Amino acid sequence: MKLAHYIILFVIIYSFPLLFTEYRYQYAKQTMQENHKHEVSMTTATHDAINILRTNVKTELENGYESYKINPVNPQPAFETFMKSLSLQYGVELDYSMNRLARYVPVFGIVDYDGLLLNVYKEYKDDRGDKVLDRVWLPKIPFSYLDNEGNIINFTIDEEVEVYDVELGEWFEGTREELIKDPEVTISFLEDKETFHNVRRTTIVNTLQEHLAYYINEHNVYTKSLDVTYKFMLPYIPKEDWYNTVDDISILAFFQGYPSILENVFYQQYAFVGTRLQFNDRILAGDVNGQKKFWFESCGYPYTAKEIYSSKKDAAAKGYSELSCLNN
Repeated sequence: MKLAHYIILFVIIYSFPLLFTEYRYQYAKQTMQENHKHEVSMTTATHDAINILRTNVKTELENGYESYKINPVNPQPAFETFMKSLSLQYGVELDYSMNRLARYVPVFGIVDYDGLLLNVYKEYKDDRGDKVLDRVWLPKIPFSYLDNEGNIINFTIDEEVEVYDVELGEWFEGTREELIKDPEVTISFLEDKETFHNVRRTTIVNTLQEHLAYYINEHNVYTKSLDVTYKFMLPYIPKEDWYNTVDDISILAFFQGYPSILENVFYQQYAFVGTRLQFNDRILAGDVNGQKKFWFESCGYPYTAKEIYSSKKDAAAKGYSELSCLNN
């Protein structure tokens, strides 16, 4: 064999590892780019949904918590916004294609003030008695805890609670401090603030984990009917992500199993986003550059407040106009 042949053979043999290394590098690079694209799409869609939810909730809270209990959050506009935004990110426009995209969203959840709202696929019978598989909102799941004495405590994302006093056989509601001062209530669990909030947080997180895991797994029952070949399951989620949801109205969104342009690669992503609403957010009012203005305390404006109001209507009735947080 001539020297030239040896050189060619050497180059061929030596090139294979280099080509394989280059292939792995390009594959890893493409995978990272794909993952980043999916993460951006998911983040954008979830934030679009939370903005709708924030506006919805804020309107009710302006009239006080009692008004909010009568007219709680309407979750459907948030879900519709999420799906429309996600569809836009993936270039999906036709209703049929948007419906197919929704099949990769096993669960869309909202941590409401006093319970968990879940949007999932369910099989049910329509008015004609025919079986239908479609997305539905489940009844709100309360953040319930049963103490050692048999009392039922339904938590919220703040100190407001609804309790069933087993000794009296009656329901009571109010803040923890209000119920402690009520001579009729006999629930000792409410007395220690630190214990109360630790149990409250744990109860909310356990409620989320148990029901999300159950309904994501149940989605597998319908995958054949939905023409989806993917095994859905609750992904690993860091502890701090769970506990970030317990003090705020939040959206929990899962997007899993969507086929990638890469062979045998499926996209899986979740997003937890809070509205960052404060239920004790006071309305402050005062002079701002010679004008009578009111603003929410959470806006963080440095202006000196001369008055404090519980609603925008009260502030407006006194001649104040709103200074939006968006101006900050």
